[in-house]
Amino acid sequence: MKVRVLVFAVVAVATAGATAYLVQGWLNHQRAEFARNAKAPAKPAGTAILVARLALPAGTFVKPEDVRWQPWPEGALDASYVQQGKREPASFTGAVVRRGIVAGEPITDARVVKPGDRGFLAVVLSPGSRAVSVPVTVSSAISGLVFPGDRVDLILSHRSAEAGAHGKAESILASETVLENVRVIAMDQSTDDQKGKAAVAAVPKTATLEVTPRQAEMVMVAAELGKLAFSLRSLAQPQPDEGDIGGDAAVPIDPDAATRGQTITHDVEVSRLIGESRKAAVVHLLRGSKAEVVK
Repeated sequence: MKVRVLVFAVVAVATAGATAYLVQGWLNHQRAEFARNAKAPAKPAGTAILVARLALPAGTFVKPEDVRWQPWPEGALDASYVQQGKREPASFTGAVVRRGIVAGEPITDARVVKPGDRGFLAVVLSPGSRAVSVPVTVSSAISGLVFPGDRVDLILSHRSAEAGAHGKAESILASETVLENVRVIAMDQSTDDQKGKAAVAAVPKTATLEVTPRQAEMVMVAAELGKLAFSLRSLAQPQPDEGDIGGDAAVPIDPDAATRGQTITHDVEVSRLIGESRKAAVVHLLRGSKAEVVK
């Protein structure tokens, strides 16, 4: 009887040991598998496509930080989607959104228009605005340092006739600010507002401005009256109570809108020599016992 109990005890101990060994081996295998899976990067389900990082309203210039790659299910891929590895996000930099794109929506060629494409300028313009081009020179375009996206004042210099001191018409030279805070949307055929490097050998010959229909007519008349030049404005907008330097011009109510200019400068205000030569003749008129000075 004691021998039988001893045999059963030995078998039980051996079975328990074998079971513990197998369980420990299984646990070690599971731990190693879990560690390998934790170190391996998670593979996205499907292919990554280019989507908008934030909402892009119509007329927005696309910048590199406006887009990102987003994993997309293989079965939901459209032929118009831009897939990672087949095209770079930089190919959309500088394009303009044709129709509004919400955050997370795929970026496609049909939703944007690129420089040089038909209809690009019409997308760049604000609603209700017009594009008008004027010729520029090295001096009038500030040596090529005006770029698309800058704001300028449009100055007209021309001659006009007025009655002189002796009743004869005299030619006077004057400059006046025709429009203030005008947005430049293109220099020649370039609408790139991302690079700010001056091209010494390629000074533009034509500038395209964004104006209202009425202001477009004013620009065309001004171009026929005399010489046009740009006065570059600072990107920082002054406060309403500051005004321009000298306090001789009002600050536009809408910082994004072009307004009619307020200032005129005559040649006599610049040259003292011209001012001296135009002094009116003085006549002493005697009427009986009364003397009168008449200019």
